[in-house]
Amino acid sequence: MMTETNNAAPQPSPAPVCRSCYGPVIRWGKDAHGNPRRYCKACKVSFSIVPPKPLGTMRLDMEKAVLCVSLLAEGSSIRSTERVSGVHRDTIMRLLRLTGEKCDTLLSTLVRNVEVKDVQCDELWCFVGMKEKTKVRKAETNPEIGDAYTFLAVERDSKLLLAHHVGRRTSEDANMFAAKLSGAVGAGRFQVSTDGFDGYPAALESHFGGQIDYAMLIKSYSGEGLDSERRYSPPSIIATEKRVISGSPEESKVCTSHVERLNLHVRMMSRRFTRLTTGFSKKRDNLRAAVSLFVASYNLTWSHRTLKGCTPAMAAGVCRKPWSVRELLTAA
Repeated sequence: MMTETNNAAPQPSPAPVCRSCYGPVIRWGKDAHGNPRRYCKACKVSFSIVPPKPLGTMRLDMEKAVLCVSLLAEGSSIRSTERVSGVHRDTIMRLLRLTGEKCDTLLSTLVRNVEVKDVQCDELWCFVGMKEKTKVRKAETNPEIGDAYTFLAVERDSKLLLAHHVGRRTSEDANMFAAKLSGAVGAGRFQVSTDGFDGYPAALESHFGGQIDYAMLIKSYSGEGLDSERRYSPPSIIATEKRVISGSPEESKVCTSHVERLNLHVRMMSRRFTRLTTGFSKKRDNLRAAVSLFVASYNLTWSHRTLKGCTPAMAAGVCRKPWSVRELLTAA
C-alpha cells in the first residue's frame, strides 16, 4: 500500500552551486523578476535561481488559481467561476486541463496496490457537444462528439475512488477501465459488483482471472420502452437478479448502491454532468480533466461523516491527513 509522501518532514534545500563547474557561488543581487542571482568566481558565470512553478508557463497568480480550482471542484460553471474570480474563461479552461493532468499523475502515484475487500463499478452517462441521436441526425462524423460514459470503481468500506475512465459504453473501454482498476488494487482476493453491462465479464476476466469474486446485479425497470432522455424522474425498479459470474461472492454484498450514490455526487459537484443545462462539455479532453479533478478532490480533500471526518484516502491508508486544493496543484 502506498503512503503519502506529502506529509513527510521538509528537507533543507541544498546550497546552490555553479551550473558550469559545480563549484561554490556567491550572492549577486536579483534579476528583473526578483529572483536571486548567484556568481561563480572560478568560471565567471552568473545565473538566476528560478523557483519551481506549479502552473508551468501560466502567469496566473497562485491564489487566483486556487480560487478557480476550488470553485470548479464545488460544481461551479466556467462562466460563474469567471464572474467570481475575475479570471478570463479561456485561462480557466487552460487551468482546468493543467489541473486534470496533475491530478491524473497524482492519482496514478498514490492509488496503487490498495488493499480492498468490496468494489462496486458503474458507468455514468453524459455527452460531449451533442447527444448521440442528434449526432446521427446531423450525420456528424467526429468521434469525439456524442455520448460519453464515465466508468467509476469505488471501495465500499473506505469510499475510495479506485479508478475512473472516460470513454464510450463499449467492451474496449470496459477493458481499459479494468486495466486501471487492476493497477490500483493489491494482490489479495476481493469481491466485485457491477450492473448488467455485458462488457464487464470479459474485461474483468482478462485482468483478474479467477482472483476475484464477481457478481452482477441486473435491474429491470418499468416503462423501459420509453425514451430515457425524456424522463424527469427515475423509473421504478420492478425486479432484480443477482448473477454470479466467477468465484464465490457473498450474496448479501452484491450491491451497486454505493457507486450509484457516488454518481449523484458527480452530478452535483461537476457542472458538466448537470442535466438540462448548457454546462455540458464541448471537448472530450475538457470532460476528462473535469473528471480527474473531481476524483482527486473527492479522494483527498473531502471529509466524510460516515468515515468519522476522514477522507477516503485516509480511510484507505493512502495518506495521513486531508489535502488542500493548493497541495493538489503543487504535488504533481
